[in-house]
Amino acid sequence: MKRPIILKGKRVALGPLMKDDLDRCWRWINDKQVTQYLVGFFRVYTREMEEDWIDRALRAKEDLLFAILLLPDLQHIGNVGLHKINWVNRNAELGIIIGEKEYWNQGLGTEATILALDYAFNIMGLKSVYLRVMEYNKRAIRCYEKVGFKHVGRLRSHIFRGGRWWDVLIMDILNEEFNEKHPSAVKAMNLDIFESA
Repeated sequence: MKRPIILKGKRVALGPLMKDDLDRCWRWINDKQVTQYLVGFFRVYTREMEEDWIDRALRAKEDLLFAILLLPDLQHIGNVGLHKINWVNRNAELGIIIGEKEYWNQGLGTEATILALDYAFNIMGLKSVYLRVMEYNKRAIRCYEKVGFKHVGRLRSHIFRGGRWWDVLIMDILNEEFNEKHPSAVKAMNLDIFESA
């Protein structure tokens, strides 16, 4: 089945996560080089556990998951999601994984983050998006700062990993901060709607 494209950037696009992505996601979530940077992923996942996670995530009203697709061939290289969506207070938590390690350090995660935030703010109408990041994940912190996230808190000695305790940093970005800094792919695609507003 051909995957539809939701938003397209210069080097990556976002499309829906599909059940066909299961084996790739399962491989990524069991790769400790990948998951060492994720808050909360410390166990071994069976294929059935990952399948259950995808099934629940695709149905959940408080989660929106996208596959990160490398242009032009639409290779699935990672996922980005808006989690714990709070429709009353108009906020969500961002999570991202680039599972294919050969695409690390190329700015693709930054571009995917910008596309996901564009969707969050200019389609979903959210006010803020926040995230949690391990203090040692310097590459991700630089990415988030470049996108426009601000440091707003720190959970001290929150995660035990690698034989020691680590802090978890909390960062967030508001819709007006994002839209002042980044041209919107959503607005460019829907000029009639945004020009009449």
